[in-house]
Amino acid sequence: MNLRPYVYATGFVLGLATVLLALSPRSAGQVKLAAGSFFVPLYSAEAGLQRVRNYAANKTATREELLDQNQRLALTNKVLRIQIQQLRATAEENKTLRVQVAFAATNQWKLRLGQVIGRDPANWWRTLQINLGSRHGVREGLPVLTPDGLVGRVHEVHPNRSRVALIGDPACRLSINVQPSRENGILTADGATVFDHTIVNLKFLPAHTEARAGDPVVTSGLGRLFPRGIPVGKLLSVEPAPGALNSRARVKLAVDSSRLNEVWIILP
Repeated sequence: MNLRPYVYATGFVLGLATVLLALSPRSAGQVKLAAGSFFVPLYSAEAGLQRVRNYAANKTATREELLDQNQRLALTNKVLRIQIQQLRATAEENKTLRVQVAFAATNQWKLRLGQVIGRDPANWWRTLQINLGSRHGVREGLPVLTPDGLVGRVHEVHPNRSRVALIGDPACRLSINVQPSRENGILTADGATVFDHTIVNLKFLPAHTEARAGDPVVTSGLGRLFPRGIPVGKLLSVEPAPGALNSRARVKLAVDSSRLNEVWIILP
């Protein structure tokens, strides 16, 4: 067996090691840098091959796999949308509850919060049902309101529910006061309620009224059915009638009854 090649190789390695050990630190660093630069193209080639393999794998995915991925992504998107809607609903509910709590804390009345549970189909814009009744201390005639203003009054009471007559219903005649003119009048239903249930008529304003559109309207306290000063709405239009006994006016109510979920009852 010819050992000469092995002897030469061993001698070359030993000689190279001796030379490297004898180099100064600076020279050794330069040698290492040169050796490292020799392998850089190899590393780059390996990274390029990996990218090619990934691209090829993506291109060779079956149609069934792509459809499955698409379905999973669509399902994830639907779930995320539902979660976003739930979070928005929770935030809106928390905002409403904060307003309700602040309203109850800043009033001198004895209040009871009720939930709107239904409406009368034959009188949709004039009444609503709440989940409070005689067992909760509710009785006929009690005022019903929200933080925005007056809603109406309790018209019919059962043990666990009550029917509320809204402003504009004949069962809820309301004496109001126009500010700042201090003129009194009576709210009644308006023909335009079919198209906008938040508009009612205002009767018995003086013929030479000083009231103007935009003036606030509050409860007058006359008749002692409703406490004085509860917001009702604003004057939408005023038509003075110098040749008649009274002026005609319309009021835009502060509370949109179609959006009610909770109401407050002023208990005796």
